[in-house]
Amino acid sequence: MKYNYLIYLIVIISILFRNPIINLINNFTNNFFLKNNNIEIKVLEEKNKILIEEYQNLLDFKNNIKFEYNYTICNVMKNNYGFGNYIINGDNYSIGDEVINEKGLIGIISKINNKTSEVKKIYNTNLIVKINNETGKIITKDKDNNLIVKEISNYNDISLNDVVYSINNTYIGKIIKIKYDVLDNYLTVKTIDLDNIKYVAVISR
Repeated sequence: MKYNYLIYLIVIISILFRNPIINLINNFTNNFFLKNNNIEIKVLEEKNKILIEEYQNLLDFKNNIKFEYNYTICNVMKNNYGFGNYIINGDNYSIGDEVINEKGLIGIISKINNKTSEVKKIYNTNLIVKINNETGKIITKDKDNNLIVKEISNYNDISLNDVVYSINNTYIGKIIKIKYDVLDNYLTVKTIDLDNIKYVAVISR
């Protein structure tokens, strides 16, 4: 009997206060969904802002690439993979293709995977380079990430601030130190910043 009385009481209260209860439910529902909608709108706005920034960065990169050969622009998926390699999207390249950003050479294609490729950073490439009429070879880097170029002759016309190019005439950097020694001749080359690179161009010759 008590249970039945309780049910009757609830029904009576519901009838008497039907409008306030409905309004309360409606307000709660509207506020809940409005709050969720506002959150979704903010998330979408933030995603849209990021996409616009990425598009602008890509556009700026493309406009700053000035090169006479065919090239493919792609994004860097991983900036420091394995032994100082980049991972870039795409696999329609050839081993040894030069990879540049808008300032110069950053590495070469070292491995082709399925839909991605690996780029060996320039200081790990052992590339032959040109300085004026001389040649040398990239051996490693120093603690400041400058390139160390060896296998050069003592008798040359190399000077500080001379520009260093790849064999294909792609800009690499400028000489900031020269050391000639009986046991160890080398050049220190200030190259471009190899960190935080988002986009690159792969040159096809």
